[in-house]
Amino acid sequence: MQREQVSIPKNLLYILLAVVYFALQSSWGRYFSVRGFHIDLLPCFVAAAALLDGPVEGVIMGVAVGVLYDVGFVGIDGVYPIFFLLFGFIAGSLSRLTLSRNYVSMMMLSAGEMILIGLLRYFCYLLPMHGASFGLVMQQVFGGAVLTAALSFLVYAPVKKISKKFESR
Repeated sequence: MQREQVSIPKNLLYILLAVVYFALQSSWGRYFSVRGFHIDLLPCFVAAAALLDGPVEGVIMGVAVGVLYDVGFVGIDGVYPIFFLLFGFIAGSLSRLTLSRNYVSMMMLSAGEMILIGLLRYFCYLLPMHGASFGLVMQQVFGGAVLTAALSFLVYAPVKKISKKFESR
């Protein structure tokens, strides 16, 4: 079994970029919506890192994005880092086995991730705390997933550039 080398500077750049997107999304993102669906690009970092670099980077970005989610969003504390960690590992493993490292795979992973996050939010927070309607929540979830997948190039392009820069080392 070959041991994988982890690039600390690359992961720090990924995390720094995610923090910048988080700050922009937290401050300006709530004012922008497309047909009532809000832009949420933060989960795309987990999908991009896992797709381009594998399960180790997917897990690292998963924990970082999960902590940012816990800091900035309403929900059950501690669930997001675990969810994103698991998603990063599974997506990174899939990228090694079946998925190609291209933008179409990124869109599929991002959409799937957003749907899973929506289901997690619904069953862990919205249903028990507020008794929210499944149909209305899923309408928002699927609309948000489509919007996220369509705009995921805003994350994929810089992450791919960082990944390529550190690939030759």
